[in-house]
Amino acid sequence: MENLITDDVLRNPTKILAVQGGLFVVVDEFGSEGFIKIFEDDWTLLASLGKLGDGPDEFYDYPSILRGENNEVFVFDGFKNSLFRLDTDSGALSLEPFEVSEMALIEDVIGVTPTHIIYQSAGFQDLLVTQSRNTGNAVSTVPLSIKNPHFQVSGTDKLVFSSNYLVKKPDEAKFAAVFNYYDELIIVDETSIVTHEVIFGDLKYDEGATIIAFTAVAATKDAIYTIYYGKDVLELEEPMTCELLVFDWQGKLQQRLTLDQPLNFLTFDEQKGILYGLNPMNEDNPIYQLDLKSSR
Repeated sequence: MENLITDDVLRNPTKILAVQGGLFVVVDEFGSEGFIKIFEDDWTLLASLGKLGDGPDEFYDYPSILRGENNEVFVFDGFKNSLFRLDTDSGALSLEPFEVSEMALIEDVIGVTPTHIIYQSAGFQDLLVTQSRNTGNAVSTVPLSIKNPHFQVSGTDKLVFSSNYLVKKPDEAKFAAVFNYYDELIIVDETSIVTHEVIFGDLKYDEGATIIAFTAVAATKDAIYTIYYGKDVLELEEPMTCELLVFDWQGKLQQRLTLDQPLNFLTFDEQKGILYGLNPMNEDNPIYQLDLKSSR
């Protein structure tokens, strides 16, 4: 993988989003101001924005970023449950109506359409919730009701969906979920589980071990891209590597590549066919790219 950028520009990047026009939005978790950064495709810095604080336009903690339909970019503060639209031309943030209590436990916002906001609720009850943008009411949920021992605490009905990664299919009400502690892929629509695939079938939750399965997921209209380790953290070698598993939207594995860098966040530029990722293990905080067109 090719290293694109180092700590000369970024100090602690944790999220990256490729957007239309060759721009990138990066959340750089360092300092109390200017931690949302907008870059040209040559990594020229266009704007730095965002401020930590208690004000209405400020963030309680570093936010997440997502791409809505029509290539709109949104920023979500999970502590305040505040949703912002980001104008990548001007670098301005505008607060979006999001009718939920500040006390509601929301893991992340997964998708924003002209009519709905889809979010991942915290806890063990629902995988995702679809809410009307007009009324603020929840119109559908996908419950966590999978009959699978991988997801069940022994002797109880409690499901252990800790640290799951969820992504929306562009321009369609379909979602893919992978998990930090299980080698499982779930594909759902707005109301139910459509596909449930056991990837390899032998990696199960172990309270006495730190299992790492998946650490990232990204999606296009044609494919689901995931980063997979599939090992106890004590078994990871140095230098650390990972695998890129590519699935179609029927949940079938299409491609499996070994990457020479451990990644924990992905974004995909469909126009260029390039996958971008972050390496949390490298003190230089690089961003890597992989040309998938040349990797096939």
